[in-house]
Amino acid sequence: MKYFAYADNLNPTQLKKRAPEHRFICRAYLPDHTIQFCRWSSQWRCGLGSVSPSPGEQVWGIVLEITEEDLKLLDELEGDVPPGAFRHLPVTVMTEEGEKLFVTTHAATPIGKFKPKEHYLDWVIKGITHWKLPADCVEQWRAYAPK
Repeated sequence: MKYFAYADNLNPTQLKKRAPEHRFICRAYLPDHTIQFCRWSSQWRCGLGSVSPSPGEQVWGIVLEITEEDLKLLDELEGDVPPGAFRHLPVTVMTEEGEKLFVTTHAATPIGKFKPKEHYLDWVIKGITHWKLPADCVEQWRAYAPK
C-alpha cells in the first residue's frame, strides 16, 4: 500500500519503529492542506501535527510502500493517543515530477487547538532534512515554534 508520511513520521528513527518494512518511493506534497495541532500527545507533552484542508497551501512529506503490518503499527501510535484519534484518509498527492498519486495517510479527529514544543518540531525537522524536502518546508515547521 502507498502511504503518505508527514510530521513526526518523517523522522527516520520513528519511521523505523512504526513502519519497519517501509520502502521509500518519492518526495511529494499534499495540495490544499496545512498542518494543524488538534490532538494532544502524552509522549511529546504538546500538540501533534495533523493535516487539515486549507485551499492554496501544501504539506510536504514522503510516499512509502508499507505493509499491512506497518499500517497496524502506525495506527497504534505507540499508545501515545487514544485509539481512533487518527483515521485513515485517502488523498491525492503530487510528486516532485508533477505526477498525481492516490495514497493513504493519517489525519486526526480534532479535539482542540494545542501548541507544539521545540523538541517536537526539532524531531520533525530532522526528518524533513533527512528526506531532503524543500527548504520552505523547514521554514514552515520552524514558524510553528512557540513565541
